[in-house]
Amino acid sequence: MAEQISVKDVQFYMRNVRTRMPFKYGVAVLTSVPILHVIMEAELADGTLATGVAADILPPKWFDKDPAKEYEDNVDDLLFVAQAAAQAYKQASAHPKTVFEIWWEGYAATLAAGDGRQLNHLTASHGSTLMERALIDAVGTGRGLSYYALLKSNELALDFGRIHGELRGLAAADVIAEQPVTQFYIRHTVGLADPIWTADLAADERLDDGLPQSLQEYIDVQDIVYFKIKVNGDIENDLERLRAIAALVDRHERQYYISLDGNEQYKDMDSFLELLARIEEDKRLQRFYASVLYIEQPLERSIALNSELAAGIRSVSAQKPMLVDESDGDLDVFKKAVELGYLGVSSKNCKGMIKALANLALVQKLNNGETRYFLSGEDLMNLPVVPLQQDLAHLAVLGVTHAERNGHHYVRGLDHLSEKERQACRELHGPLYRQTDDATVLDIRQGRIDISSLQVPGLGVGMPVDVEAMVPLAAWSFASLA
Repeated sequence: MAEQISVKDVQFYMRNVRTRMPFKYGVAVLTSVPILHVIMEAELADGTLATGVAADILPPKWFDKDPAKEYEDNVDDLLFVAQAAAQAYKQASAHPKTVFEIWWEGYAATLAAGDGRQLNHLTASHGSTLMERALIDAVGTGRGLSYYALLKSNELALDFGRIHGELRGLAAADVIAEQPVTQFYIRHTVGLADPIWTADLAADERLDDGLPQSLQEYIDVQDIVYFKIKVNGDIENDLERLRAIAALVDRHERQYYISLDGNEQYKDMDSFLELLARIEEDKRLQRFYASVLYIEQPLERSIALNSELAAGIRSVSAQKPMLVDESDGDLDVFKKAVELGYLGVSSKNCKGMIKALANLALVQKLNNGETRYFLSGEDLMNLPVVPLQQDLAHLAVLGVTHAERNGHHYVRGLDHLSEKERQACRELHGPLYRQTDDATVLDIRQGRIDISSLQVPGLGVGMPVDVEAMVPLAAWSFASLA
């Protein structure tokens, strides 16, 4: 019998984080960012009280790239949908319901609230994804069950047929991995402003904080073999930068793997096809091109699902599989994207966990012929402890074995957490973190991390979140980021 639950209260807290170096993606440059934490109090059907948590950074120019909006506007919109979702989930569970039923109603109500503010659905749905995670975490902690166990036993009562009719009758246990992934490859993001060679770092740019800084150092110290490379639509500059990266990764005989991220920097497919052709014909990039696994959405989201561009999309996917990412604002986007020639879709907790599970089910259903469809793991600087560990716990049950992880590059270990939280991480998640002389950091060895400790009651956190080290949302201001 699936668990029945009701949401009693939701509290919000903020924690500001400064990056150790600028993170440049698309048109944005990130140097400081808030993490919004959700603390949900819920009651299970037998009266058991349970607490669920969720958290995400609130970044500029990803959910909404409207040039008329400033970073503060982006944050205001994300806070609005989080608060709207909290109300929607409380109303949806006024009488105890299953997690799926609460999500189904809460998701629709949150989108409607966003529509009233003229927000795109990627932005609006983010509020629902926070509540979805906190709700799942509450059921798991209340019942002493891991996320994997919740899905395997159908405690969440997921009904994929309500989302996609062709999945009717399919249970979560039919979709997830036989066992959760325990060893996980880091796909290291190379941002547009990131240093490639250590020798290229000017003396005044050198951090000397005990962690790798250049791509060269990450390869030498952590044996990284998966990379996510961003391009920005300037073919000559992109090619020059790709040659520098290729010269570095080609030093080793070992196989490496690339995902190429267009970051919505293209207005048409012809210019991106030209970039691919130039990469393929460049003798200095031949091994690099052969190592490209797939391409993340290069088209700007307003045109990425335009049927008039289907021929170009299919042409790219015939060379390297292309996945839809930033345009994935609704539950049916992957199905629409497949019709246009996309072969993959990204999983990000900020886009929704139930949605990702349904997309994985679609991938499995589609993979009955020669064409191979896929679901990837991507990351917009997920940070410890809650965002990182919940995302990893989710990817583990999806069976994803490598994903973009870059929070540990732009933020120094667990420095942004309280000592109480750092100590809990070391004690409860020792395989995932290691202690240096003066910091607790992600323990990356041979390009991998050990995520076996995340099979704890709830959604991968398994430890108290120190709200006393944060600022209640009502007392937080955007100006505090400076």
